[in-house]
Amino acid sequence: MGYRIRRWTDADLPVLHAANVPEMMEHLAGPETDARIARRHEQYVRGWDSGRPHMFTIRRDDAPVAVGSIGWWESEWDGEPCLETGWMVLPEFQRQGVATAGVRLVIEDAREHGPLPVLMACPNVDNVASNALCRTVGFTHRGTLDDEYRGVPMTLNVWTYDLKETA
Repeated sequence: MGYRIRRWTDADLPVLHAANVPEMMEHLAGPETDARIARRHEQYVRGWDSGRPHMFTIRRDDAPVAVGSIGWWESEWDGEPCLETGWMVLPEFQRQGVATAGVRLVIEDAREHGPLPVLMACPNVDNVASNALCRTVGFTHRGTLDDEYRGVPMTLNVWTYDLKETA
């Protein structure tokens, strides 16, 4: 089964609502308010015009509906500018290779369109699936960092991918 990523549009707000459930948000400070979801959606739509973030929906080739989201944006790691990525796969589509395909597709997009040579992912240390995914697609583990997201302290694994390397 093949997958593709498609630029985030106004029609994709339901993807954020579908992902805003406790089991999906357990590593991201819990579910968000409707106002925060609306604000995030606007950032995703406007990001294409402002250059930040570049968000996509993940879609199966054989179905028109989104099965998740993924994107990249400019960030910083270890005092240097980099690109950062993050993803979500809706519960009914997990464990089917969606995230792996989505990350591989976003690596190619960041390689082609991103202004920086390093892509970083920072899953929570307790997010076993996302950390395994980073390892699977070829990210290098660089250590951990303590951060805060929406007021919740977190310990994150730092993974990097060299976009200058050819696939």
